[in-house]
Amino acid sequence: MSIVTLSSDIGVQDYILGAIKGQIITQFAQANIVDINHDLNANNYPHVAYICNHAFKYFPKGTIHLILVDCFEGNNEQFILAEVNGQIIICPDNGLLTMIAEKQHIQPFSISVHSAATILEITQILAGIIGRLLQGEPLIRLADTAITFQQKISLQPSMGNDWIEGQVLFIDKFDNVIINISNQQFQEAAVNRPFEISIPNNVSINKISKSYADVPRGEVLAMFNAAGYLELAVNNGKMAALFGLRSFASNKNAPGSLHANALFYQTIRIYFLKIS
Repeated sequence: MSIVTLSSDIGVQDYILGAIKGQIITQFAQANIVDINHDLNANNYPHVAYICNHAFKYFPKGTIHLILVDCFEGNNEQFILAEVNGQIIICPDNGLLTMIAEKQHIQPFSISVHSAATILEITQILAGIIGRLLQGEPLIRLADTAITFQQKISLQPSMGNDWIEGQVLFIDKFDNVIINISNQQFQEAAVNRPFEISIPNNVSINKISKSYADVPRGEVLAMFNAAGYLELAVNNGKMAALFGLRSFASNKNAPGSLHANALFYQTIRIYFLKIS
């Protein structure tokens, strides 16, 4: 199968996505193009990496993933490509690749886009590379080894002997709050101890639910979502709005970011209690 996925911050209201798909199909008519998400926030790289990581792992080896997020940030004279888990990721040289690859060793390749002034001029270059990859040409013949490239590391929870603290990664469409603490990290820190999840307004949660229906309507709950990350919610309610929680923003001046005199992100701390 010749699968190409598209992830972007472009939205779906314009003609741009259709044009990009046309560019790819012109290069390889049998391409099966799959949309991942086109409402990604260019000011929230951790959320972009989260979305891409947990979507890409369900695709077969050989899939090509094209990411068009914050394309004119960082080194905007090149895009980079790398094989990750048997799939090829193509994205701007803005640090996203290393966040998506996490701790895996990767060897990025470089595609020059210095002559391109618009997103469609960039994607025309990329479509040519994608078409040749789909026809079986090896990556090493299509691009140069990236001598330098932007590297970023995803935010990780902080830990102490009796606590773990994570950041609000993003707020979903139902106003549920996703924290960058995985089930594995929680279990390793808890060591079977009782706990309290401290949230604003002097509210705490001391159990992990399996579903929203585990608590009465209007009550707060904590659970691990399908991706294995901590989620705070209100059964049939809006968690973020009720408790004033906001998502991560890497740019204080960006829409949706916190006020200029506030932190870039909000934290949620879990306290582990002594077993009596």
